[in-house]
Amino acid sequence: MAGKLDTRQKMINMMYLVFIAMLALNIGKEVLATLGNLSSDLEASTRQVETASDEVYAKIAANASTSLNYEIPAIMVLKMKKEADDFYDFIQVIKDSLIVGEDGVKNKYQNQVVDKETGEKFFVTSYQEMDKSEILDDMFFDGDIMSVKGEEYVAKFKNFPSSIKDVVEELVFREEESKVAKTQLDGSKQKESVEVVYNFEAVNSVASERFNYSEKVLKEDGTKQEFLNYNFQGFPVIASIAKLTKIQSDIRFIENSVLNEINNALGGGSLNSFQTLLVSEKPTFYTSETVNASIVMGKKDAAYEPDRVELFINGTQLKKTEYSIVKGAVVLNKRIPSAGTYDLTGFIYKNNVDTQEEEKIPVNLKLEITREPNSAVVSADNMKVFYRGLRNPTSISIPGVAANTIVPSSKNAKFSKSKKGWAAQPTNSKAKEMKITVSGMLNGKRKNFNGGTFRILNAPPGKGSVKGMGKVLRTGQSGSKTLISNGLITGEKPKNFFYDYSIDVTGYDIKVGNNTSISVKGNKVSASKDAARIIKSSSKGTVVQILNIRASMRDGDVVTPNYEVEQFYIIIE
Repeated sequence: MAGKLDTRQKMINMMYLVFIAMLALNIGKEVLATLGNLSSDLEASTRQVETASDEVYAKIAANASTSLNYEIPAIMVLKMKKEADDFYDFIQVIKDSLIVGEDGVKNKYQNQVVDKETGEKFFVTSYQEMDKSEILDDMFFDGDIMSVKGEEYVAKFKNFPSSIKDVVEELVFREEESKVAKTQLDGSKQKESVEVVYNFEAVNSVASERFNYSEKVLKEDGTKQEFLNYNFQGFPVIASIAKLTKIQSDIRFIENSVLNEINNALGGGSLNSFQTLLVSEKPTFYTSETVNASIVMGKKDAAYEPDRVELFINGTQLKKTEYSIVKGAVVLNKRIPSAGTYDLTGFIYKNNVDTQEEEKIPVNLKLEITREPNSAVVSADNMKVFYRGLRNPTSISIPGVAANTIVPSSKNAKFSKSKKGWAAQPTNSKAKEMKITVSGMLNGKRKNFNGGTFRILNAPPGKGSVKGMGKVLRTGQSGSKTLISNGLITGEKPKNFFYDYSIDVTGYDIKVGNNTSISVKGNKVSASKDAARIIKSSSKGTVVQILNIRASMRDGDVVTPNYEVEQFYIIIE
């Protein structure tokens, strides 16, 4: 019993050891993930500094051709940029080589994952897997001694602060020499030149601190270790990447500090220049309105990036894929299919530099969306006509006014929506013209607009014919007695009159040869026994006249009586 109990206890103890080891392993993985996230955040911060530096580089280059004070700095900053870029790019190549996959391109630690809630796809880096040190160890060391790559890294790290110091000292020296050259015998300076005083002591001091080098580094246990071994040998690859990212950040910081000093010495002040902005509560002004927009001063800072953005269009929150942050601006990337005025609201969040508390800037703007034109609008001024009894297709628009707010009206017509726009139907049987008023929402208010005056005309008369037996007999054509007696007396729309309506014949008069005309109800000759008998007894070549055709015109549920159909004649064959 005792022996069995001891064995059981040993197994329990072993399970505890395994559990503790797993717990320690999980903590280690969390530390790796934290290092990866810190490295990623530092890269983002470095990009902001790069953007700010690029603005000053561009400013110095642009002024070099017009201002004597910028000529020397324009030359020297290029030397500094080369030193900084060479060291930065050297480190980037090392970082890239630590994560490259077998294909020589893809990050082997990056995987695509799908958000189970939204279904969106993202690329996620598995920092927990970056726990080996062999890759960088093999790059920087040959056994216990430094490799060629290791020696190159140490040389660049050690020499960087002195190379920056050489550049700024040469800048100061050349500026002093330039002052002497610009000074005339009477002690005055050229009018275009002002005295420029640079002070790079603080920059040189920070560069020496951030790139502090000694061959041996004192360890916590009191022993000393070689500089490169102390900083990189045996570290997980993500730790080495984070350290290299920090060095890249220091490179850009020193570079930006030099540019700041040059910019301030030349009177540039802040890197962010003021711009004039036009602020208005209305998106559109018309000739009948007073323009009450305001001109204000504002700053556009390309180095500024919000920490968080919440934006809504008409209350619906934008997805992260529907906007991006580019050079300090929140750039929308969303298609809005319907025309109209939309509310763009929300907040832009930024951590306060001093308190680190999150502050928010409200967004309350209007988006005016209009349909993209796909054709030109061409109107024939002499053909402004609406036809009585028809639903006339009508296109109605007002520049700057959303289509879904437009409402047309007229006392002599009614309007209805159609698939392609509007349909205008004259309702006054005696009116000869109609005036149209169109209202629409402009800058949040409904306003009336003059839509013009249109003539009202009767639709052109239809062409009479006889249809039957798969044939159509039109005026002057010949047909059999059977076709003429049993065919339908119809009216056809004029050939080039592009309206969609039908013609219903309700009666007519028929005259066969020299016989007396007969009045017929309906739309067939056979509806009259007398007319059918005369047709049957008539000889070949007899002329049959269809006169006084009585008809109505039908456009959907709109029926117009007393529609004119031209009389016609046919010949018995």
